[in-house]
Amino acid sequence: MSLPWGGGTIRDVLLGGTPVFWVQDHDYVLVILVSTLLAILIRRWHQKTHHMMLISDALGLAVFTVIGVTKALDFGASAIVAVMMGVLTGCGGGAIRDLLSGEVPLVLKKEVYAFAAMAGGALFVASESYIGVNMATLLSAGLVLLLRLLALYKKLSLPRFDLPPISR
Repeated sequence: MSLPWGGGTIRDVLLGGTPVFWVQDHDYVLVILVSTLLAILIRRWHQKTHHMMLISDALGLAVFTVIGVTKALDFGASAIVAVMMGVLTGCGGGAIRDLLSGEVPLVLKKEVYAFAAMAGGALFVASESYIGVNMATLLSAGLVLLLRLLALYKKLSLPRFDLPPISR
């Protein structure tokens, strides 16, 4: 289970939106607690939940990316900053989750993760004024989800660049 408030909290602080969203509206905390408890229960009842968790994570990445982009634009951020805030919002909670569980965050691996969020965020920024917020939201979240699921099922990854160590 991701930490939905992780990337959003960092985004709000960077954009000057304090107090952050979940401090102002406690319903977010309740939703987070209930979804975490459900994930724990489902995991205990069903041993083969890794597949389901990856799909849920991909869906969360898609939704939180678009939320991050739209919130940054609402704060008056430029297009490039809005895309980066979308990536941060989408990837931040999962990165914190992975670090707290002692794993290397997906976003730091060869995974198509941050790239999917960046592509979806860029699509939103580029299309929103032409097709409207609702359609841009659906298309952008759909693109993030599609790219992430294709990467999972087709075992696609980004190229790795091995640089020689810097000697002093």
